[in-house]
Amino acid sequence: MFDTIRNHQRWLQFILLLLILPSFAFIGLQGYSSLREGDHSLAKVAGGKVSQQEYDEAMRGQLDQLRATMGAQFDARAFDTPATRKAVLDEIINTRAIVAEADKAHFSASDNQLRQTILTIPAFQENGRFSNDRYVQALAAQGMTPVAFEAQLRRNVSVQQVLGPVAQSAAVPASVFDRVIAAATERRDVQTQRIAIDDYRDKVAVGDADVKAYYDAHQSEFAVPERVDAQYVVLDQAAISGGIQVSDSDVGSYYEQNKARFGQPEQRRASHILITVDAKASEAERAAALKKAQALDQQAKAPGADFAKLARQNSQDPGSAANGGDLDWFGRGMMVKQFEDAAFALKQGEVSDVVPTEYGFHIIKLTGIRPAQTKPLAEVRGQIVDEIRQQQAARQFADAAEQFTNLVYEQSDTLEPAASKFGLKIQTAQGVTRTAAPQDAEPLNNPKVLEALFSDDVLRDKRNSGAIELAPNRLVSVRVAKYEPASVLPLEQVSAQLRQRLIHDKAAELARQAGEEKLKALQAADATAGFGPVVTVARNAPQDMAPALLSAVMKAPADKLPAFVGADTGDAYVIARISKVSPAPALEAQVLSNEKSLMERRWAQAEQLAVLQTLRGKYKAQITEDGERVIAGQRE
Repeated sequence: MFDTIRNHQRWLQFILLLLILPSFAFIGLQGYSSLREGDHSLAKVAGGKVSQQEYDEAMRGQLDQLRATMGAQFDARAFDTPATRKAVLDEIINTRAIVAEADKAHFSASDNQLRQTILTIPAFQENGRFSNDRYVQALAAQGMTPVAFEAQLRRNVSVQQVLGPVAQSAAVPASVFDRVIAAATERRDVQTQRIAIDDYRDKVAVGDADVKAYYDAHQSEFAVPERVDAQYVVLDQAAISGGIQVSDSDVGSYYEQNKARFGQPEQRRASHILITVDAKASEAERAAALKKAQALDQQAKAPGADFAKLARQNSQDPGSAANGGDLDWFGRGMMVKQFEDAAFALKQGEVSDVVPTEYGFHIIKLTGIRPAQTKPLAEVRGQIVDEIRQQQAARQFADAAEQFTNLVYEQSDTLEPAASKFGLKIQTAQGVTRTAAPQDAEPLNNPKVLEALFSDDVLRDKRNSGAIELAPNRLVSVRVAKYEPASVLPLEQVSAQLRQRLIHDKAAELARQAGEEKLKALQAADATAGFGPVVTVARNAPQDMAPALLSAVMKAPADKLPAFVGADTGDAYVIARISKVSPAPALEAQVLSNEKSLMERRWAQAEQLAVLQTLRGKYKAQITEDGERVIAGQRE
């Protein structure tokens, strides 16, 4: 019904992604448009290629999301791992495969599906209900056009049809659920005995020869990648726009020239009763629906009629029926034409005749009118000042960016001229590698900046980098202050730490040997000496038992008790004596229901992953040699 079901970008992508693909937060929306190809593709899927640039943008997006979530705790180096790099590349491949399947199957989304999707997005709701004002404001705040929003949302809803039904139809077999619950809640009475590693430290000796032998055989453990100390300056719009003054005359002229923007067109509020008619309905079915609508129209027009009650009892619009048919405020162009024409022809409190649209038959009651009006200058003055200042700053930044670019290029042996010209601070960062910079040097963690920092011009020839765009209206230039080639830490620097590691390893081996001998003896002849008190544990109630030991305890055969198992727990070898095995008490119905819901979500994820793997095979997804090098961190 809404003709405003439209456009989204940026933060709305995340909202829609949660709505549309709830089990696959790792699947982005970037691949829904044609994707760029590079000379050296990292992957191939569905006849297309994944370029280095596309990968870099996806990685940057992931890091930006993590940075926003983690704040000061974010450290890009912690995510600079093969697993993370592969996950980002897999995300792009998965998206391509899903889009290809949606295209091949000719999936589409109806207008009603779009409307219902919009109504459920929290960003467009106020007090739990869809608000048209909130909707319009949210789009405007992001610079969005309604037409683009509708097109993108329609595409997303269509793509959802690839994996959505898989999740919706997932069901855990009762036998599987029962076995999992039984395994998770089974109780075992256990006593433990620890053979501590520290008790054996004094029994081992590690000489200089042992330390050197390990060091020589494991030099890769002590390798340090090449790194630089970097200098950099950042030019952004805020750095050059602080002194901008906006005069009263500028404000007045701007207001007069943009009066239409500060006007509020006429809006109306209406409630409706909808009797739906399927597009494929027969003439008889349409006639029956019309007859029902006409009867309701007569009831709604009767003196003292309770329109809201009639709507709650009879309307087939799921988005408004529960609210008495209320559709909130809307303006011209926000409803389908037949509905809009009828609503804007009514007087306050008047009920329309039956209005046919593509959705069915409507009975409309006009409940409110907001006349068109223009906001006074005093009310919008602050907004105008901000807009003028932003426009002037943008113009100034464009000029400054050109000067900044020329300065860092023409005087390439120093950043000082560019810093002095714009009052910028030359910042420094130490220990920057090809893949990561310190957390407090955020601009340097941009892949484009790191690539430039280790380029021949900057690294070998000691020149400034060019002006690199970090974001719209934000540039950075970097240079190398000091270079340290890849090296291996010298033995004297790591010997003390290495000696302690070898002592621990040898003591742990002695503790394990002693523990295994004792375990073997106990398995031959039961004894309780040296064991602690009995503790009852379960997979869902570990009682602080170390995971390795808990796993061994729960896996031990229960046909002959007592049973004995042992496991390394990091600081000791621990022997467990299992004296009793018993099922847990029956769980409450609510607990079982919660567990089943959780298991069904995981089951759905597993089935969706299986479908994804099938799609990857169907569309011949493969990671190229260049892609494997990127995953391994071996970028050229």
